[in-house]
Amino acid sequence: MENMKLKNDKKNKDNRKKLLIVGAISLFTILGGTLAYFTTSSTIANIFNTAKYETQIVENFESPSDWTPGTTTDKTIKVTNHGSIDMALRATYTEKWVNAKGEQLPLKDSENNVAAIINFDNSWTKDQDGYYYYGSKDELTKLTPEQTSSSFITGVTFNENIKASLKTTVSEDGQTITFTSTGDGYDDAVYTLTVKIDTIQYDQAHNVW
Repeated sequence: MENMKLKNDKKNKDNRKKLLIVGAISLFTILGGTLAYFTTSSTIANIFNTAKYETQIVENFESPSDWTPGTTTDKTIKVTNHGSIDMALRATYTEKWVNAKGEQLPLKDSENNVAAIINFDNSWTKDQDGYYYYGSKDELTKLTPEQTSSSFITGVTFNENIKASLKTTVSEDGQTITFTSTGDGYDDAVYTLTVKIDTIQYDQAHNVW
């Protein structure tokens, strides 16, 4: 009987050890379960449609073949905003005279007369930086979508005070005097006016210009 009791006690101890081990494993499992968490991941596509920026510059000009002092040749240059955002405008230009001999002439003659007089539209204002701004540099005129600006210039006048550079030839009998161009002056010459128009989105004009 006593041996059987000892065996039962030993068996009970072994069972308690097993229960303790199982209990420890279960506790560890419960503690480990606290590390689990809910999670989600989402991807959102944001679409940005950029503004349309489209400019059309239209020039109305017919090159004269017989431009004479005192006459004005019409010339217009307008800008149309075909985009979807407001624009600001500015313009500048260069001039060049070349005589019949292919030599470049000054813009003024020997008597300080400006050979070509450019007629500017008063909607454009010249700034000290040399550019003409639509409106003025401080108060730019806004060119809204589908709006057309006034013309930068309206025409160019050949100064009436410019004289031809002539050579005089007298016949042997003195009865005939012939005047021919020397090719040195503004007669039989070519005048080139080059205009540059700049546009920019209106809200950035003062930051860039």
